[in-house]
Amino acid sequence: MKITPFITTCFIASLLLLSTNNINAFERVNKINGNSHNKQPVNVCYESLSQAYLSLSAKKMVEAYAEDGQYISGGKNLAVMQGHTELLSLYNRYFARLKKKDYALDLQFRVSNRLSDTSTISDVGYYIVTIIPPKESKQPPSQHAGKFMITFKKQPNNRWLIWSEANNKVNVANYIGAKRKDNLRFDPYYPIEKYQHK
Repeated sequence: MKITPFITTCFIASLLLLSTNNINAFERVNKINGNSHNKQPVNVCYESLSQAYLSLSAKKMVEAYAEDGQYISGGKNLAVMQGHTELLSLYNRYFARLKKKDYALDLQFRVSNRLSDTSTISDVGYYIVTIIPPKESKQPPSQHAGKFMITFKKQPNNRWLIWSEANNKVNVANYIGAKRKDNLRFDPYYPIEKYQHK
């Protein structure tokens, strides 16, 4: 069979069409899985939580949750907290104690695994909280870490918000030793010395 310029052009066009379809399919899968390097919608929630800790803002904390969002504490004294009203009360009490003593907080996350579909994303990983007393207290900063599972739910406006969150404390070494996986959220670790007042 003689290869004419017409056949060559048709062959190249077919390859380009197949290639474009594969790229589009790959992009769709990555958007569903939240694994696109440039766009991870749930990272907005992680940022909100970190900013809420930095600013000790219960309002900002609750804005990361869906209206029916739930918080499941590892402690035995707390029931499952559900809805913005209960969550706002919980975080107001927590942050009020810190504000009263003029403490500051810092919060980082390391996501170690993710399961996702078109309407939900479930992350498992570790977090670390640094508690920073005021300089005049002459108290050293301290750190505690935890393991968590967060399920994010896609909202009618296409935002992703927390539907449920459960956590429990672990040794700080677990956060430090967590391994980066793919392009999931992986915050740095700042040693306690970084937070010492000079």
